[in-house]
Amino acid sequence: MERGLEAYVSREIHRAFSGHTLVATNETLPGQIKVDFHLRDKNNVDVFVEVSTRKIDRSVLSKILHLYSSLSNLEPPLKRFELIFVGSEVDNSIREELKGLPIRLITLEELGITQGKLKEGEAAQRQLRIRRLSPVEARLVARWEAEKKTIIRAMDVQSALHCSLDYAYFLLHKLERKKWLERVAAGVYQFVPAAYGYPEKIPPANAFVVGAALVEPYYFSYYTSNSHYGFTTQMPFTLFIATTRKKPNVEWQGTTFKFVTLSERKFFGYRLERVFEAEVYMAEPEKSLVDSFDKPHYAGGVEQLARIVWRGLSRVDQNKLVNYAVSMKSHALVQRLGFVVDFLSNEGLVEPLPSSLRSLLQGSVGRTPIYLDLKKPKTGSFYKEWRVVCNVSRDQLLSEIEVR
Repeated sequence: MERGLEAYVSREIHRAFSGHTLVATNETLPGQIKVDFHLRDKNNVDVFVEVSTRKIDRSVLSKILHLYSSLSNLEPPLKRFELIFVGSEVDNSIREELKGLPIRLITLEELGITQGKLKEGEAAQRQLRIRRLSPVEARLVARWEAEKKTIIRAMDVQSALHCSLDYAYFLLHKLERKKWLERVAAGVYQFVPAAYGYPEKIPPANAFVVGAALVEPYYFSYYTSNSHYGFTTQMPFTLFIATTRKKPNVEWQGTTFKFVTLSERKFFGYRLERVFEAEVYMAEPEKSLVDSFDKPHYAGGVEQLARIVWRGLSRVDQNKLVNYAVSMKSHALVQRLGFVVDFLSNEGLVEPLPSSLRSLLQGSVGRTPIYLDLKKPKTGSFYKEWRVVCNVSRDQLLSEIEVR
C-alpha cells in the first residue's frame, strides 16, 4: 500500500471503521501474503482491510482471491471473518463475481478518504523521509530543540561536537538539505524545530534575532530604534543596523536589513533591549536621536527629525543627549539638532534646553553653514545662531506632528 495512503488510514482508522478495534497492521498471512489492517468488530468478527489507490477491476481479482484463500486457511481457523478491499473505484462486474463471499468492496470516497487528504498524507510522508537524521545529526537537533535555538551557525555545531570548521559546514549543508535548517545568509541558518514539520509551516522568526546574527558588532538604530521607543509610530519593512563593518543589505522573508557603517568613535550608546521575547542590542533613546540627526535619511528625513524630538525630548536624559551629540564630533549633526529643538521650542511644542546644555551644543557649531535638508532646493532663510539655512517650510517641518 502506498505510504501516504497508509499513513492517512492509520491515523483515521478509528473514524473510518467506528466500532472496530485495531488488532494488527501489515499482518503476514499463510503464503507470505500481507494484509494492511486486521480489525475486530463489536461482534468479535475479524475484519481484514486491504487498501489501494487503484481501481478494483479484473486485474486485482486474483489478489483478492489469494487474500481470501489465505484467511480461509488460517490455523486455528477463524469462526467468522470479513475481507474489505478498498480502491479508488469498483468495477460492478467484480462485485457480482464475489457475491456470496464475506468480501466487501468499497471506494476510498466511501471511507471518507478524499484526494486532498490523500495528498496531505503523501506530502507528510515525503517530509518525514527527507528529515530523517543520522545519530550525529539527531544529537545536534535534540540539543538545539532543548536550547530553543532560532539561529544556527558553524560555531554552534563546533560547540556541540568539538569538530573542525569544515565538518561543521558539512553538517550544516546536510541539515539544510533535510529541511532542518533554512539559509538566511552565508553561514547563518534558521532552525526548523520538529514541531513545525517542514519550512512551509515555520512561523516567521523574530527578524531582530536574525538581524543580530548577521553582523558583529551591531546595534539597531535610526528608524528602527525610534519606532521601538515610540518616537515614531511608523515601522518600515527595513531594519537599520549600525555596525563598524561594511556589509551589503540582506533580504529575508520580506524584511530588508540595512547595514549602516559607523566609525569607531561613533559606535557607542547602545544597550540590550527586549524585542518580541528576544534580547538584542538597541541604541539607547538618546543615541537613537543623535544617530538620526547624524544620518537623517535613515530616520525618515527632516520631517521625522522634528517628530522624534517632539515625541522624545521630554523622555530622554537631556544631559546624555547633548553629550552624545558633541561626542560624535559632527558639526552638521549639532547644527541640525540645535536648530530643530529651537524651532519646536519657539512653536511651543517642546521645552527649551537648559542654557548650559544649549551653550554646550553651540560650542560645537561648525563655521560652515549647512542646509537643513540636503535633498531640497538650496534656498531659504539663514539662522546665524546654528549656521543653518532652513530650506524646509514651517508646514513641512510640522507635517509629521499631531498638533492637539
